[in-house]
Amino acid sequence: MKVKITHDVYEISKRIKEIDRDYYIVYNTSSGNFEVHNSSEKGGSFCLSLPFKFLDERVLNHVLKTSTKNIEKILDEIDRENKLKENADKSQIENTANQMIEDELKNL
Repeated sequence: MKVKITHDVYEISKRIKEIDRDYYIVYNTSSGNFEVHNSSEKGGSFCLSLPFKFLDERVLNHVLKTSTKNIEKILDEIDRENKLKENADKSQIENTANQMIEDELKNL
C-alpha cells in the first residue's frame, strides 16, 4: 500500500514542489521506503525510491541531484566513474600478469 505524505516535520512534502510542482511523496508500506512520484508522468507516476528512512533535507538534495534537468552532469559522472574503474581493472590485470611472469622466470 502507498500512503501519500502531505505533512511532515520539515515540510519536505511541500518543499519538493519547489523542484517540480507535480512531485509528491508516498510511503510504500510493502518496501518500507519513501518514493517520489510525479503526477504529470504518463504510464505511471513513479520517479525514484529514496534511500533515506526519514524525510529531511537529504531528500531534496537527492531529488535535485537525480533530476532529469541534470542528465548531462549525471551521465558525465557515470562516464568518469566507469573510466576510473576501467583504469583500475587494467592496472590490476597488468599487475597480475607481471607477477605471473616474474614467478615463471624464477622457476626457470
